[in-house]
Amino acid sequence: MDRRDAYRQSAAQCVELARTMGSPRDRAVMLGMALVWSRLAEYAAKTAARKDCTEFIKPTSVDGKRTQHIG
Repeated sequence: MDRRDAYRQSAAQCVELARTMGSPRDRAVMLGMALVWSRLAEYAAKTAARKDCTEFIKPTSVDGKRTQHIG
């Protein structure tokens, strides 16, 4: 399971837990946590997509030559 899936699973668990809570305040807190986990999953997905399609280039070195670095 990658980070995105783990974050999505945490969001789902928060929603399920919120459904069992009697207090509206507690439900709101859990749903807020679910939203944060969902946003974290989206961010992780975007970051992974950027990493997959971007070549990383080291900054110009002292001698002015650019060195390509993939990884």
